[in-house]
Amino acid sequence: MRVLFYYRGGEHIGLESLISYLKSKGHEVELIFDPGLGDNGFLDIPILNKFCNDQLVIEKAIRFRPDLIAFCSITNLYSAITKIAKKFKEVFDVPIIIGGIHPTSLPEEVIKEDCYDMLCVGEGEEALEELLQRLKEKSSYADIKNLWVKDGSGKIHRNPKRLLIKSLDTLPPPDKTLFHKYGVLTSRLMVMTARGCPFTCTYCVNSFRNELYSSEKYLRQRSVPNVMEELIHLKNTYNPKGFRFEDDVFAYNVKWLREFKEVYRQHINLPFHCYVTPSTAKDSVLKELKEAGCSSVSMGIQSGSVEIRKKLLNRNHSDESIILAAQRIKKYKIKLNTEFIFGFPEETPADMFKSLELNDQLSAHSTSSFIFYPYPQTYLAKYCLEKGYLSDDNYKLIKQGYGSYHTTCLLNHDYINEVYKFKSILPVYNKIPKLLKPLFRKILTLEYGFLHKFIYSISIPLHDFDEFITRVKGIPKMIIKTRNALRK
Repeated sequence: MRVLFYYRGGEHIGLESLISYLKSKGHEVELIFDPGLGDNGFLDIPILNKFCNDQLVIEKAIRFRPDLIAFCSITNLYSAITKIAKKFKEVFDVPIIIGGIHPTSLPEEVIKEDCYDMLCVGEGEEALEELLQRLKEKSSYADIKNLWVKDGSGKIHRNPKRLLIKSLDTLPPPDKTLFHKYGVLTSRLMVMTARGCPFTCTYCVNSFRNELYSSEKYLRQRSVPNVMEELIHLKNTYNPKGFRFEDDVFAYNVKWLREFKEVYRQHINLPFHCYVTPSTAKDSVLKELKEAGCSSVSMGIQSGSVEIRKKLLNRNHSDESIILAAQRIKKYKIKLNTEFIFGFPEETPADMFKSLELNDQLSAHSTSSFIFYPYPQTYLAKYCLEKGYLSDDNYKLIKQGYGSYHTTCLLNHDYINEVYKFKSILPVYNKIPKLLKPLFRKILTLEYGFLHKFIYSISIPLHDFDEFITRVKGIPKMIIKTRNALRK
């Protein structure tokens, strides 16, 4: 069977896993990728979208002659993906399915769209394979677990979810070849060694996932030999400068990490980036990470206010524990990227200033700042609705995929102006000389405008200058490769 996937924005490991799994079952798989360079949250240059226009996309799809068209969507991509899905529906008389965290979170909302014949809740590998077999046999697929299916009469079959895949080692490694032909891959390749997260941060979609699979073990980790097989293949195939482990918490299992360290140094020996928390950034963990080749870590702190962390975010870290974690990271000569979010409900300018001050004490190599975005079905989104911080109209916009955690504060927030200002200033504040800090604090008192946006733009290359330059240089190449891939 011939399966056509469509994705937008950047590389997606979950989609690479689906592609690999279906290929292993003998299906022919194609990808249409849209880089979305003109409206991706960082750039707003609509002319860039002309390099990947709808006509090219449709013509590519027609040439492939798919038996099934599949979309994958996070919340912030849902609007753009549904727009192109409607155009596919006008042209093709084949089933169209959508999966990903957004339809998993809001199946009742998504299934109402006329362009989607079905949606997938949760993991898609086994459900899609079963669907393709039914399509091949021309038999009914209305009862496939994990799928919500519309039949010919318009009835929606809301099937129960299937059990999670217990052993990730049974899956083939994600296949990056289709993304590679579009020029999407960076010099530091993305890899995931696990699915799930042990923590229940209220603002994160994992809080919803953990609830959805509360009767099962949602956090599952691949074995070290299984991960190494993928890494060796990627190293030999793409010659990367390093790796980015995208696990929510890479260093959670110390025993696994020790085993990983020995074979990684022997067979790979490339620098890598991963995620830690203040509670996992222990000496025993950092020592293993450093010896393995870890060059940098990201640590989510989210707020400088102890009260907000404990009351709203379910992150019970003291300021002292965060500072000590940063000191330990520095001791092992690992670069630290800190992450903060502004715009939480009940957050005041004083709370925001605490984030500025706390980050200044951490001496981070770089800082990422975001705006709180109430993802559907998360605990904090429900809290905002109940307490009146999020209007029904704005929640409706979120469910439609409007806005993003880079650009948009959708809460009824008393200090929206300050949210945007602190978000803009934070990434550079700890980088400037002490003598200039009073000036930047003065800038925080000004009305949000061009100056704040300019300061934030400076922070983007400061985050990782070499990687920034590499990506900027790679944009023309990605445009050319995208055009070529769509024309074939």
